[in-house]
Amino acid sequence: MILSEQIIEDFQKKSRISKTYIRDYIERSSNDALVFASELIHDGYLDKDSAGSILGNSINTAYINLNTTLFHDKILERLPREIALECEAIPIYKLGHTVTVAMSEPNNYEKIKIISGFLNEPIDAIFSLPEDILTAIKLRYQHTSDIQVLLQKINLSSLHKLQDQQLADLNPVVEASKTILLLAIKENASDIHIEAREHEYLIRFRVDGELKEVMRLPSKVGLSLVSRYKVISKLDIAEKRKPQDGKFSVPLPNSKFDIRVSTLPALYGEKAVLRILGGAASGSLLHLNNLHLRSDIYDNFSDALSQPEGIIFVTGPTGSGKSTSLYSGLHHINREGINITTIEDPVEYTIPSITQTQVDNKAGRTFSTILRSCLRQDPDVLLVGEIRDKETAKIASEAALTGHLVLSTLHTNNALQAIIRLIEIGVEAHIVAPAIVGVLAQRLVRKICDKCKEPYVPDEELLHKYFYWKDGLEKPSFYRGRGCEHCGNTGFSGRIGIHEFVRVNARLRDLIVSGAKYDELLKESENQGFKNMRYDGFIKALKGITTIEEVVHATPTG
Repeated sequence: MILSEQIIEDFQKKSRISKTYIRDYIERSSNDALVFASELIHDGYLDKDSAGSILGNSINTAYINLNTTLFHDKILERLPREIALECEAIPIYKLGHTVTVAMSEPNNYEKIKIISGFLNEPIDAIFSLPEDILTAIKLRYQHTSDIQVLLQKINLSSLHKLQDQQLADLNPVVEASKTILLLAIKENASDIHIEAREHEYLIRFRVDGELKEVMRLPSKVGLSLVSRYKVISKLDIAEKRKPQDGKFSVPLPNSKFDIRVSTLPALYGEKAVLRILGGAASGSLLHLNNLHLRSDIYDNFSDALSQPEGIIFVTGPTGSGKSTSLYSGLHHINREGINITTIEDPVEYTIPSITQTQVDNKAGRTFSTILRSCLRQDPDVLLVGEIRDKETAKIASEAALTGHLVLSTLHTNNALQAIIRLIEIGVEAHIVAPAIVGVLAQRLVRKICDKCKEPYVPDEELLHKYFYWKDGLEKPSFYRGRGCEHCGNTGFSGRIGIHEFVRVNARLRDLIVSGAKYDELLKESENQGFKNMRYDGFIKALKGITTIEEVVHATPTG
């Protein structure tokens, strides 16, 4: 695709890069629009959706983000993987008598003819970025049966003769370990559990917050997989009596997934849990607009991010999407004229246009020591992955009072508890009060599957319990999923955040300095219009995005 003046102009308008600096990208691209776009995306100046839309418009073709679309497996299976790779194309779904196919060259009629011949259907060719297509091909053609076929090649009767290293190096085990990872990434799993049972190993994926069984394996085969993951994580393969932690990466054409590995000795053998971080969709997810914030929360959060100094906290339990919200905040304020530095454990999203540092406690690189060094690096914005101790809390608070905007996380049940927690850690109230700008608290709830969503009227007991509903009034309609092939018969597909935001104003600061208790802070916040995250969740339930039960399950009652 030729890099035209119009494409350059459109990219210039959408990106945050100066006209002078953009000339470097033009020279590096060798007049190739796809290379030009890829470089800007990689360096964090433009998101994939904006770039894809610009490139699609330039050839009068619609753009689709393959990281967020639903695939129809039965259509996908009709095009051989080899042909998909050769044509740099992948079928997505069928509407009526037409199959929609994502292509890097949607105007290439020779390739369209080849694909149409295999599908035996008319084709609607749309544009997608080449690296996204290659990643989709690598992931979408993975199946559980592929793992079973690989492991059937293992001679079970001979496994007892092999040592751990030999088990880990068996070719079927090596290939199966890769396929399991790709299958988990395909299914948007956040974790892979490989669990020892009395007579077998169980593999489960955590998808949308729920664990689901994927397969059962003979004990020796399961143990060989654990050994394989220990090897690539650089763990001691012979050590089975102590827990170990390691990590490795899975590179894909459009991204890199970082995998954190934790092993634990258990009753029937070693258990391994692999947490999947980062990923293909991250380039399009890191935007405030994609967090589904209620309008008043969006306005307050973005206004807090615009402040020159102070601390903004994002709170919630592990796995509640705090990192995504923090990085979305960074993306919102990131531009050429400011210096952003992060301190993380681990680095979950890589953003080339900012300075990111990794905590390493063994090497003496703790949050507090790195934070002190970062303050000598002339930062405008600091992201501190987590406030864990008094020292880090005090340094971060002092930084917030001396001209720096600090973003961080705390593990608290709600937004206001973050203020109490900071004082409990040991930071004086007269420092906490002026330092904190605002606190965003959040949880993740499962989204109702769009393919099988149906309306229903909840019973009166539920309405009386959670809503201001009186007998005689018309009952409101809510929604739920029946369960279908697209959602694995769960009725849910994907997750969405529910939020609350406390903006710390002058009155709240006075109360904090005076030693006010939680209830007093809550009352004042409510006077200022604060609504808790259950309120936000019920609004999303009324809109048919999630269910009442999901919101109640996810939100704290106190």
